Amino acid sequence: MAESVVSSVVSSVVTRLGNLLLQEAIYLKGVRDNVQELQTELKLMQCFLKDADARQNESAIVKQSLAEMKDLAYDAEDTGRRRTKGPVDKLLHVQKERKCLVVLDDIWNDESWNNLRQAFPLKDTKSKILLTSRIQQVSRYVDPGGFLYELQPLNDARSLELLEKIVISRRKDFVAKTYMEEFGKEMIGYCGGLPLAITILGEQNSRVTKVLSLSYNDLPWHLKPCFLYLGHFPEDFEIQTNELIRMWIAEGFISQIQHGGGREDTMEDVGDRYLRELVERCMVLVGERDILGRISTCQMHDLMRDFCVSKAQEENFLHITNILSMKHCEEKIGKVRRLAIISESSDDSYKGIKFNEYPYLRSLLYLFPNWGHQSYFKESCFKKFKFVRVLHLQNFKNHNRKLPKDIGCLIHLRYLSLAGCCLCNVPSSIGNLRCLETLDLQIRFYTSSNGKILSGKMWSYLSRPRVPNVFKYMKQLKHLYLPWDYRVCGKLELGNLYYLQTLENVQPKTIQIPVGFKFNCLRDLRVNTTEQAQEDGLHILVSICPYIYKLTLYGIIKKFPEAHQFPLNISEMSLILTSLEEDPMAILEKLPNLKSLHILLKAFLGKNMVCSERGFPRLQSLRLFGLYELEELGVEEGAMPNLQRLEIINCKVLRTIPDGLRFITTLKELEIERMPKSFKDRLDKGGPDFDKVKHVPSLVFLDCDEEG
Repeated sequence: MAESVVSSVVSSVVTRLGNLLLQEAIYLKGVRDNVQELQTELKLMQCFLKDADARQNESAIVKQSLAEMKDLAYDAEDTGRRRTKGPVDKLLHVQKERKCLVVLDDIWNDESWNNLRQAFPLKDTKSKILLTSRIQQVSRYVDPGGFLYELQPLNDARSLELLEKIVISRRKDFVAKTYMEEFGKEMIGYCGGLPLAITILGEQNSRVTKVLSLSYNDLPWHLKPCFLYLGHFPEDFEIQTNELIRMWIAEGFISQIQHGGGREDTMEDVGDRYLRELVERCMVLVGERDILGRISTCQMHDLMRDFCVSKAQEENFLHITNILSMKHCEEKIGKVRRLAIISESSDDSYKGIKFNEYPYLRSLLYLFPNWGHQSYFKESCFKKFKFVRVLHLQNFKNHNRKLPKDIGCLIHLRYLSLAGCCLCNVPSSIGNLRCLETLDLQIRFYTSSNGKILSGKMWSYLSRPRVPNVFKYMKQLKHLYLPWDYRVCGKLELGNLYYLQTLENVQPKTIQIPVGFKFNCLRDLRVNTTEQAQEDGLHILVSICPYIYKLTLYGIIKKFPEAHQFPLNISEMSLILTSLEEDPMAILEKLPNLKSLHILLKAFLGKNMVCSERGFPRLQSLRLFGLYELEELGVEEGAMPNLQRLEIINCKVLRTIPDGLRFITTLKELEIERMPKSFKDRLDKGGPDFDKVKHVPSLVFLDCDEEG
């Protein structure tokens, strides 16, 4: 037993020695090759040890060899530490005795810093460290309390200046230099102000690929498929992040993470974290953020997208068919698992795609920017996609305005989006899609067979798509988007949807909920009352959603719910066309966690609106749009103490800005749009209301040049 322990110790020391030498060889000039060679020898020694350990009792020679090897390993480890100790001590001494600025450029990961940290202390030193990295997480790991400066994109002037230093200044020929200057002004527009893109603009394509490959190769394994999936989307496409993350989930790229105490992140939380990491690595650009700072849309720089598509096709991850160049459709190797169909024309070339050549599809994305395209699916088309998990049909318009019934054959489908499609009915066969997690039925109204738009009662009934009562079978459903207006035979039974997180465009009168049931997972609720107010149904629906944080109410509401009837977690609320006659602020200002409030398009029909002292304690954003009767907006001192953004749009008869704005020191942005010129003049410098807003850093006027 003792000898077996000796063998284990030797193996352990060999492992530590290899790791030690690799980590500390950075301080030893000219010995890295020797270190790597020695590590290879050490690995061979480990293989020998595994066999020798079992045979040592059979041979005294083997036993003696093991003992000698143990001593040699320990000696080598001691020698390595002695050799690295000198340079490290000198660096430490210099930094402690003198004020040095140490620049560590392009640190890629935590491990790189771990290899360096022994020589560059953060405490007990007069020196400072300037560390650059493409990855924000590295800076937080090195020094969580350190100052983080995020480089901003260059403007056109600085971009051209950088390009001139790198490329244009090298040109001696005057004609070529002039041409490069003109060409450069055009090309920097495609670089988006990114220094890396500008730097490699004048380089060869191989250089571009090499630089971008470094970022891709450094990605952890779980982020690589998420990055490659972005290649589905066209150039300059604004990607909705909630859709993207749900596609990742449907593909199986994301798993739930369990924490101590039984708490776990949702898959959407994990997906949001994955996206933020790609942003921090400068591989994805942020399009828009919501008021709470979450990423709403994103896109890719042209160079990064080209690399992404190239890499995705190289690894047979994704196949792209552009209808304008059908030849590309045939350039595939192996089984095609993901297909993106992109069209920028209005022709019917969709017929040219042979779906029987894609039996192994997991994702099919159909991306048409204009919903007027005429395309079609054959009745038997979906039967070929036995393994598809993601089906995204954006702005699809069928000749007969019908979705084939055999869509119910896609039993593995997790994500189905028909947003923007022109359909009259949703087939009941979708009830077979028992694995579905996301279902987007925000389809458009349709016209009569002769192309004329229907009107009156005929439009009211026939233009509304029919929705089947089959959601009760989809027990895994998490996100359900109903049509903006719809008809249904009987009522929609939703009592089995225990995991539902999003429910949009629901009409209270069209649903049936069992007594005692609650949507405990629901976070986002949009209620439509498109015909006649259903106060009881609305109040009941809101009361059984105790944890929603986003609530949208659309359509006439005669009596607004009381403050205690709203869930405490609500942080975002929108009122649209609610036609409220009583000021809703008296109720809304009591919601303790409300951060964003939009009151839009005749949501309030009264003349006076007041925000009381201590009201809206956490509100950050307020938007008032299309309140055509509003004459006076009052803000008492102490109201909205955390307001950061205020928008007043097309409230034509509003006389003046609230006097109480002068007390809101947190206000950063005030946007006035489509208001009378007299209203704008009062806020301009020298105007009677300027003192109320002079503390606001950003004051923006849009389309305020006409009198109301």
